[in-house]
Amino acid sequence: MQRFSVSVDDDLAGWIESKADERGVSKAKTIRDAVETAQFTGLVNTGEYDTEQESLVERVEDLEARLDAVEHGSDSSSNATDDTEDSTQDVVAAFRGQLEGRPPTTEHGEAAVVGVFELLLENGPMKTKELRETIYPDFEAEFASANSMWQSTQRHFENLEGIKKVGYGEWDVDPKQVESGE
Repeated sequence: MQRFSVSVDDDLAGWIESKADERGVSKAKTIRDAVETAQFTGLVNTGEYDTEQESLVERVEDLEARLDAVEHGSDSSSNATDDTEDSTQDVVAAFRGQLEGRPPTTEHGEAAVVGVFELLLENGPMKTKELRETIYPDFEAEFASANSMWQSTQRHFENLEGIKKVGYGEWDVDPKQVESGE
């Protein structure tokens, strides 16, 4: 997965934050979904069209042509998405396999460790606070607080391939480490 750093104006940042909040996902996930949608539909503000009316008409025509291509099976992007989903599931399964016969030994402890891995795999690097706040609602019944959940979870990371601290209070995953076991 490639990483990019972008700057956006306040209006766009507000839109990204509101969409992320509405969907209950990270801002990174919201941006990725928007870019994938633009890639699929071809609806990107490129400045290519001279007038707003011309832009809308040509964009609709372009979208109709793309839909026709998808309906007639000439679009390969759906296969790429399926392959990516399969690959992600394989990496998660390999990561989960590392937990067999080792701590955490509780079902909810294992689920929390795997949940952090999946979240990082989906969203890229995240700060401890963001991870803790995102994961904890799924485990409120098992842990007294978000902090106790995080302390019980993160102590297992150093013994697992593919999940690592990449900066002060920041975590990430390396799927290649999980697949190779290095």
